[in-house]
Amino acid sequence: MRRAAGRSRGLCKGSDEVCGAGIISLLADQGVSRWLDGAEWQEPNPRRLARLVDDGLINGLALGPEPLTRSLVRRARGAWPSGVPAAVRPARPVRPVCEAGPAAEALLAAEGRRACDVLLPVHERTGGRDGHVTLEVGPVADTATALRLWRAVDRPNALVGLPAGPEGLAAAADCLAEGAGVDIGPVLSPAHYGEAAGAWLDGLRRAHRAGRDLTAVRAVVSVPLAPVDAAFDERLRRSASEAARMMRGEAALASARLVFHCHEQLLAGPEWRELAALGARPHRVRWTDTAVRAPGRPGTRYVDELVVRGAITTLSPATLEAVAERGNPRGDAVTGRGRAAARVLDSLEILGARYARTTRDLAAGAAHARTARWQALLTAVSDR
Repeated sequence: MRRAAGRSRGLCKGSDEVCGAGIISLLADQGVSRWLDGAEWQEPNPRRLARLVDDGLINGLALGPEPLTRSLVRRARGAWPSGVPAAVRPARPVRPVCEAGPAAEALLAAEGRRACDVLLPVHERTGGRDGHVTLEVGPVADTATALRLWRAVDRPNALVGLPAGPEGLAAAADCLAEGAGVDIGPVLSPAHYGEAAGAWLDGLRRAHRAGRDLTAVRAVVSVPLAPVDAAFDERLRRSASEAARMMRGEAALASARLVFHCHEQLLAGPEWRELAALGARPHRVRWTDTAVRAPGRPGTRYVDELVVRGAITTLSPATLEAVAERGNPRGDAVTGRGRAAARVLDSLEILGARYARTTRDLAAGAAHARTARWQALLTAVSDR
């Protein structure tokens, strides 16, 4: 890794602000990869990404439709001076939203290629371990759509982001069988992780039977944090007990640690050892939604408290700034904490915050949000 000399000019904002980068380097030394959450960018910016990569701050990117939508909307609004009434502007042809899919997909593929090219040196230098770009597939996340996007990007460090529902998992297995890298998520519980891992193992076995090089087939399982705490805290607030108040803000870390415990068990088991002997590489767990929303909690909590070698932490520009300035990673905070995490989830059950029901509602909400993100992009493309 090319390390910044303790400081880096304008981590994310493109300004002359000077921010500390030593803590980011410490995360790297502790084996944590840092991906930028591209959803928080106002619009895609390969130059800024290149600066973050060159400074050793970021070695991956998650890119969805949001920055593309904002960019299109901004350009449409800026096409005419604000003082020109809409009534006197010539009408632009508007394509139906239902026909905007190919154009939206092409925009995402083009941005994906640019981002992959920025991160390709990292990918090559780390033997394919880092330097990836996840591109969210949508609005229909099936096998054909995912493979079409992956082939359109045509870069070895591209991953297609697929939902962790039944259809998305089936598509993920199909993509892996074809040699395409995948990012499966959001994964919201240990049971949900088991389903995602099952799809991953199935895809690798099929890839091997097809004669593919398993060393080149990469996968990530994405685990959100802030939405988990928000959902459980909402249920805990229905209780006036002191025990319920004390448990607020504990669900996300416990759930994430238990998922990682399952991940470690999987990689110690016979199914994985058989594939590893054939050259397969383990998938990686990626923490997402790491911006702390709860008042009174440190803004870097999800980053500091989920340090574990091999994991990926996804940082919004604001969270990256916060971590660089006041993060406090203190080494491995995950390994060996599976039992303690299970006790936290048991306590939540006793207090009325039902784990299975809450995570099921979260999955439904994530699917709805995914549809809304893509609908916004399709609308912006149709109005272009």
